[in-house]
Amino acid sequence: MVESLQMFLFLFKSKYRRKWSWFSPFLCSVLIVLLFCDGVLSRCSDHNCLNGVCKNDTCVCIEGWQGPECQHCGGKIKITDAMGVITDGPGNYSVSTQCSWVITPPRVAIDPPALRVRLESFATECGWDHLYVYDGDSVRAERLLAVFSGVLSNSDSIWTRQVVARSGSVLLHFFSDDAYAMEGFNVTYSAYSCPSDDPRTNCSNHGECDEGYCHCEPDWVGLACDKPLCPDDCNAAYGAGRCTRMGCDCTSSRTGPSCARDSSTAGWAWAWREEGEARPRELPPRHNPPAAAGHVLLNFKDDLLRVGGETFAEAAFVYRYKVSERYWITMEPRGQVPASRFAHTAVIFENEILVYGGVVVSDEPERGGGLAGLEGRGGEVTNEIWRGKLEKDHIVWRNATPTQCSPIRTAPLKHCGGLHLSGHSAVMVTVGLTYKPIMVVFFGHSPHYGYLHLVQEYHLDLGAWVAVNARGWPARAGFGHSAAWDYLSKRVYVHAGLVSESEATQAPSAALYEYDVETKVFKPLPSSPTPKYLHTAVFSSPGVMLVFGGNAHNDSAAAAVSNPAGTKCYSSGAMLYDVRCGVWRSAPAPRDAQRAAAASAILPMRRRHTAIIMGGFDGRLRSDALLYETGDVCTSRLDEISCLNHIRYAGIACAWRLSDQLCVGIEEVSWKDTFDSNKVKICTPTSSTAVAAAEARCAGAEYCDACVAAGCAWCGACLPTAHHCTRHSHQIAMSIAECGAEGAGGEACGRYHSCAACHAHMHKHSHGSEELNQRMCYWDYDSVKCKPANATSDMRSVAAAVVAGGCSAPCSTFTTCANCTAEECIWCASAGRCVDKNAYGASFPLGGCRAWSTGGCAGAGSTGAGAGCAAHLSCASCRAEPACGWCDDGAGAGRGQCLPGGDRRPHRPHVCPHRRWHFTACPACQCNGHALCDERARCVQPCGARAVGAHCDTCAHAHWGSPLNGGTCQPCECNAQAVSCAPDTGRCYCSTKGLAGDRCDKCDNTNHYHADLYNKGACYYDLAVDYQFTFNLSKKEDRHLSAINFRNAPVKPDVDADFSITCSAHARMNLTVRTKADPAERTLFSDVNCTNFRYKFAKSEHSFGVEHNVTLTTFFVYVYDFRPPLWIQISFSQYPKLNLQQFFITFSSCFLLLLLMAAALWKIKQKYDLYRRRQRLFVEMEQMASRPFSQVCVELERGGGGAGVPAPVALEPCRGGRAAVLSLLVRLPTGGTGRAPPLGGLAVASALVTLGHHHHHHKRPRDR
Repeated sequence: MVESLQMFLFLFKSKYRRKWSWFSPFLCSVLIVLLFCDGVLSRCSDHNCLNGVCKNDTCVCIEGWQGPECQHCGGKIKITDAMGVITDGPGNYSVSTQCSWVITPPRVAIDPPALRVRLESFATECGWDHLYVYDGDSVRAERLLAVFSGVLSNSDSIWTRQVVARSGSVLLHFFSDDAYAMEGFNVTYSAYSCPSDDPRTNCSNHGECDEGYCHCEPDWVGLACDKPLCPDDCNAAYGAGRCTRMGCDCTSSRTGPSCARDSSTAGWAWAWREEGEARPRELPPRHNPPAAAGHVLLNFKDDLLRVGGETFAEAAFVYRYKVSERYWITMEPRGQVPASRFAHTAVIFENEILVYGGVVVSDEPERGGGLAGLEGRGGEVTNEIWRGKLEKDHIVWRNATPTQCSPIRTAPLKHCGGLHLSGHSAVMVTVGLTYKPIMVVFFGHSPHYGYLHLVQEYHLDLGAWVAVNARGWPARAGFGHSAAWDYLSKRVYVHAGLVSESEATQAPSAALYEYDVETKVFKPLPSSPTPKYLHTAVFSSPGVMLVFGGNAHNDSAAAAVSNPAGTKCYSSGAMLYDVRCGVWRSAPAPRDAQRAAAASAILPMRRRHTAIIMGGFDGRLRSDALLYETGDVCTSRLDEISCLNHIRYAGIACAWRLSDQLCVGIEEVSWKDTFDSNKVKICTPTSSTAVAAAEARCAGAEYCDACVAAGCAWCGACLPTAHHCTRHSHQIAMSIAECGAEGAGGEACGRYHSCAACHAHMHKHSHGSEELNQRMCYWDYDSVKCKPANATSDMRSVAAAVVAGGCSAPCSTFTTCANCTAEECIWCASAGRCVDKNAYGASFPLGGCRAWSTGGCAGAGSTGAGAGCAAHLSCASCRAEPACGWCDDGAGAGRGQCLPGGDRRPHRPHVCPHRRWHFTACPACQCNGHALCDERARCVQPCGARAVGAHCDTCAHAHWGSPLNGGTCQPCECNAQAVSCAPDTGRCYCSTKGLAGDRCDKCDNTNHYHADLYNKGACYYDLAVDYQFTFNLSKKEDRHLSAINFRNAPVKPDVDADFSITCSAHARMNLTVRTKADPAERTLFSDVNCTNFRYKFAKSEHSFGVEHNVTLTTFFVYVYDFRPPLWIQISFSQYPKLNLQQFFITFSSCFLLLLLMAAALWKIKQKYDLYRRRQRLFVEMEQMASRPFSQVCVELERGGGGAGVPAPVALEPCRGGRAAVLSLLVRLPTGGTGRAPPLGGLAVASALVTLGHHHHHHKRPRDR
């Protein structure tokens, strides 16, 4: 406020002192009101200190709270109450916040109490702000129960909203980034409690609570006894079913938990539910594996295989589900054993399973310097290929990652072992006449190359990778998309995914592409209604693809408005895509089934087509399984309309066969015949919206390949049909073959969004030098895009990029916070990883980063890859980290060590005795080893080692270093040009403007401050003559300044020099002069107030000018003794005096000359106007003379004129025949004299008339 007042006074005095009006007192009044309000609002009271007390007009917060009004949570506290409420505070939570709560209620029995944690309300930024719940007292607890993020509504299931910890302790940790804040959360907890639909009750008042488990009444089921055994009484009133001890027993025509669904329609059912949530018919199978997400589900004979996945705990890599017996077995690994992983791919060929890529799980507790918890087990992204031989109850593994490239095939981006990928997809196909087995891998995210839009092939017979030169539409699907193989069309359908929008943003996609494995061509298909990623897709019936779940969140606020589903993290939405008709159809969404990163497959041995969706993540890992069952077969439809619309109700694509008027499944008709309208009818008429979307795709294609792949015509531009190509009809292309080799144009380069991937793409090029002729693309740093090098100028750009060193190092190569954030990457301290700014969602899809930063590495592992807890040098900063605790050295002076651990002990108990371990509170004496404490735990002053402060935690004035935890302080070495320096680096804060260097030993030449030949150590700003300079010393870096120097040398020898200076705040000034004859400075003014100073230096007293390139007189201005903020206006001017006699003579001469010129111009204008009038007259006379002449003989009666309509004497038609000049003979009035002048009294009158038909007016007969 003081700076604002100073600025106002300076501007008011300098600009408005002569412009007094009503605005001036108004501005003063507003300023006074603002000052008063600032003073009132800055004072605190016990009413606005929400979680603290008011002391000396400042809110002093209690433990666990922070902010000016103690309104935001902060720090780490321990709670021992048996029940209570935990909240982030009123209103929206604060950005860049870390809050931790350790709940350890007292024990009343031998066994630890069950702790129920329930979300009453929850709203955070999806994917960025998380609430972690650990079953235990540390991040490496017995179990990670949940990672909540996004918005939870009251309709979400109780299983999702609450968790029960059984270790006797719970650690809750909340992290928010520095970008966006929402309403936050309210959490209730209760010891010795069970789940319930009401925080005030146990088991929803429908059961008994026993050590955290509910024993429900006979008519109630569920983890909280909140679900009736027979919902809606099985709709018995409508004859749908009856209630039994096993649940609803439905009639043959009804199905579902309440017998509400018509069994002829498609719908959802539970194969099994979570432990404790299931009705008797929904119980989990025997030996159900741990909950997982990011896994793969495969069909193997009549069984299912679950491969990999994130489990937040130890788990086997492969489980086998015996469908007929309904139980799981663990597949024993033999041979080389692959490490656990998620976000990978797995396919099966015959009796062999192939696993590729993914994020390898690491259980190393020291990752991230001990900061890693169960949430961040994901380690490095791998390129490994594991091939396992499937036996009855075991798998024989071998690492089949290629070490050499194929001699006849090109490896993807020259990586013989394949690319390091996660979030990709893979399908197993057989191609060619020999049915060669190939694993086709689509897209994914690479730590080195970013979001990839490439297709790779792994040839099983060669054991080698092959890069695919895909053509057609430039498909982009990135991370977490889906790919499903349709055996009818022999195509792969790739849908959605997380893609790069720019170098710093990511967004989910809604695109759908068709890929032909034989021709390697992508074709665009209609986009789905909702963009998403981490969803799952499977062909639930022939020709119908089911898409379920996923994450639809978009960081863009505009996207959230257009897509309300995107405000929630996890979706239970389902869609069906009709492959043959190219139409998306909505499917009913199951209740309480929101999830992402689930896996799907076809459930074998079922009467109807049934898809199973297993596991996933909705804040908690899930182990349940959903079933999507199709409805009646197509033959149940008897007419054409109901046959073609059968997919809407039954989820089955049907065809109306014209030969026998029969509705059959699309699989009973050959794929070729489905396009023959004379044999079958498949689809309903296409809507106008679909036609418009197809035309829009045509308009968006920039190259021939993409145009024809979209079903459009290419003739220099992309048009909907060949009929539109009128100008270049001889150059029409309707297929990829007709586009030629250059048809892809720059779209191949457009598939790469990072510099590394762009420059890694090599292709034969006809331009450029020998070194560059293989490079097809180059990275344009101006547009931040990968562009085709299709011209000589582009090749020069490529050459310049190569000379400059190409691309900067990928973020994944940085191992410390300092070098990571210096390159504008994201540093995740808890995982010890550096990732791209637009790859956070792809790198930590399940909340695997507990805290991240893009700058400010204090306590974030800035000193090394494994710094972690060790980077915290004080107990206060160590305590704020949920993974760390403070081990006091026992000397009683506050020194110690920050170690990984929990509330009870460090992870390595032998390192620190229990009596010296502090997790949520620091020792009373905190003097950093530089002093001892008195009886009130205050550091005895003065502190040692040049430290100062109540806790001896800062260096004394004019010293630098870190006194924390026994550190030392050193004196500032500033060449006598500064009084202080940076406390961390020792860089001097120069007190004179213009000095530079760490020791203030240089002049800032780049900003026009230069040294003086005679005055060593001083730097001056050279002022030009006849210019006014304004120096604004109000920036943050100017706060240490107290002096500034200027100099000026007047160059006009015969003109006086005027000097003026204005300072906005108090400052003193010295003014000296130096001449050529005397190099010593002579003081002219000393210790002058420079608020407003003016002076004229007469030419008679000083010798101005330059002789032999040496100035005769130089003035030096020293402004000092000020405190920023400050504004200085200074000028030296040499304006000659005005000669009035010469001025008036010159003015008169110019004025007379101007008058003479004006008179001459006026005369010329008159002459020209006269000439123009004569010319127009001559033209008129010529036109009149050119008219045809004729004679008319008129006989006049003596006396008056005759009655009736006068007849013209001449009618001259004009060009076009629509008008004519009519001439009449007119007798002039005589005026009673007998004859009118001139002689004869006659005149000819002419008029322009139109020619046309005359309208005959008939008289109406009179009524009789």
